[in-house]
Amino acid sequence: MQPERHRPGGHLRLLAAAVMAFSAAAAAAQQVRIDPHVQTRLTWTDNAAAASRDIGSGWIAEVSPGVSIARDGGRVSGRMDLSLRNLVDSADSDRNASYLAMRGRGQIEAVEDLLFVDVDASISRDNPSLFGGRSRDDYLSASRSNQVRSLGIAPRLQLRFGDTAGVLSYQARWLDSERATNDQRLGQWSASLGNATAFGVFGWGVNYQRSDTAYGGSGSPDVTQEVARATLFINVTPQFRLRAIGGREENDYAVRRGERGTIVGGGFDWNPSPRTQVAGSTEKRIFGRGHDLRINHRRARSAWELGWSRDISSSLQNLASIYDDPVFRLFYEALAASEPDPVERERLTRELLQTLGYGSGGLRDSVVSTSYFVDRRLRAGFSLIGARNVLSFSFTRSDRERLGTVSFINALDDFSQYERVRERSAAVTFNHRLSPNSSLNVSASRSHASGRGGGDAETRRTLYSLGLTTSLGPQTSAGLSYRRQISRGSSEFTENALSATFGMRF
Repeated sequence: MQPERHRPGGHLRLLAAAVMAFSAAAAAAQQVRIDPHVQTRLTWTDNAAAASRDIGSGWIAEVSPGVSIARDGGRVSGRMDLSLRNLVDSADSDRNASYLAMRGRGQIEAVEDLLFVDVDASISRDNPSLFGGRSRDDYLSASRSNQVRSLGIAPRLQLRFGDTAGVLSYQARWLDSERATNDQRLGQWSASLGNATAFGVFGWGVNYQRSDTAYGGSGSPDVTQEVARATLFINVTPQFRLRAIGGREENDYAVRRGERGTIVGGGFDWNPSPRTQVAGSTEKRIFGRGHDLRINHRRARSAWELGWSRDISSSLQNLASIYDDPVFRLFYEALAASEPDPVERERLTRELLQTLGYGSGGLRDSVVSTSYFVDRRLRAGFSLIGARNVLSFSFTRSDRERLGTVSFINALDDFSQYERVRERSAAVTFNHRLSPNSSLNVSASRSHASGRGGGDAETRRTLYSLGLTTSLGPQTSAGLSYRRQISRGSSEFTENALSATFGMRF
């Protein structure tokens, strides 16, 4: 098998930058976990091409050596997972693939209590479209055209003048995709200063943010956004605070209702207990009414969350962290009762989600685009953990409306064909521990995506999964799983797949 060829230097530059950053963090740390590992998987599928026609069954074998580097606490913290995925398709050698997969996120406290550097990076091959092919994070999705690479580096100064705190930061992010001929580069300056209890009942805060986005390729326009806000805090009680917000914003994203205008709004923060946080805000913006409501409640054996928002967003922001994915977060929080070590808990969460069919360990954002859009999003979920069971449910509804023209968007981008992309998805997962070393995993998910404007499209996906995992030793695990997925609409196919996995850590 010959490794696939890529555009010269693309992912190699990204990989080198990320590895250097994480290696520097590891060198500075006193205690670092380095876990070499190898993951093998043998899958039989009755529809290897995931197509309505030319359905072919066959075996797909995977051998993926890799290494995990982790450090939690202290002045250096973070985790990086790097693996070389090698897939061989017995039915069609053109679908063979060999590529680097990576996900990492960390923080370096370069100067104590003053200078911090946040780093994140990812390389994956997940279908960036809602309307064709396999669903996002499908472990059999390895087409070169689906490859997406992102890197973020963000130094920040945390300043304090008595009781007044300030932050000055710069964030540089890159998004590079085989499907997007115009790669995206973001440079974002942020500055904030405030004291929420400066005058007892009253407090104040100011912040400013400027984002410059550049696109590679000829004829691609660069865009800029500036947002400035001033906030008056009203401390009603130690647990409840009101916010009055005023400001101004400007951008050249070609928003229909204008490119500059004032911001007027308000909000509140309520923390009735250390386990419960409620925060909400609403503002008049140039794109209409923006809002953000977040409710988080955690108990010893459960975790609950609700989020409702409307704001300008982009894939560069949504791909920044797996921890923003509700399914990942619910499992991660629920497992805290049985596994207090955050590094080990993250590993267990990823392994569990992989067994349930979520590929590299999380749903993340389902759309990858170089366009900015107004994102209306509702998400809700809960996770319950018992002595031997973990039950989780999540629901997400999103409505993304493209900003600007399609002149700089690749033809394979969903927003090149549709002005508005909507999606609803729900998933329920159940994990039952049969013994101290074995677990039974069951999941079901359903999603409905639609595209409007310039053409209409609709895709419904259903996925069922049943799996058994067992620990063969302290460093060895194995599993057997069956899944059935059904896609109808713009992409029509049905697939049954049976997979056997074997993994070792050294």
